Amino acid sequence: MRLGYIGIMAAMGLMTACGTTSGIGKAPPKFDSDSYAVMAVNARRLEIVENWQMPMEAPFIGHFQTPYPSNIVAEWAARVLQPAGGSGELILDISKAAVTREKLPRKTNFQGIFSDQQDTKIRVELVARLMWLQPVGGAKAMVDLSASQSKSIPESSTPNEFDKAVKETLLTALAALDTQARRELQKIDNIILP
Repeated sequence: MRLGYIGIMAAMGLMTACGTTSGIGKAPPKFDSDSYAVMAVNARRLEIVENWQMPMEAPFIGHFQTPYPSNIVAEWAARVLQPAGGSGELILDISKAAVTREKLPRKTNFQGIFSDQQDTKIRVELVARLMWLQPVGGAKAMVDLSASQSKSIPESSTPNEFDKAVKETLLTALAALDTQARRELQKIDNIILP
């Protein structure tokens, strides 16, 4: 009787240990446009066009984010791409700012049942086009920008940990978009002012 009781208690202890998470969760990171350096662009004005209609059904989860992913890209552009020229126009056309959630297959073997498996994959895709039109001198240029990041999270993650993973993935994708924009704009003559 006692041996059976000890066995049951040990099994319950193992099952409970599998469900606990380690560490204290921190708050999800927040987007701060001031963390990006400003670029003075040879244009009189910046126009931001959001051509992305965010789907409201699965697997898309961007509509649950505050601010929306396309708003983050627009705020980044308004902060970073500062018009400083006397003429011309810089247009940022946001064609995709998607956050998706995908369920991952789980292992069904004995070890998989008792392990904390990766449950969900979060993917962020940012796609935009920068167009520069400078009537003085007839200069024009077009740059396609895209960034894609993904992260998987374990099945034991809390809602706060899930939200944190989504925000981190979104901010990592935005940082990649920022890096690509800076690299591509440096290749274009006379677009960046000192």
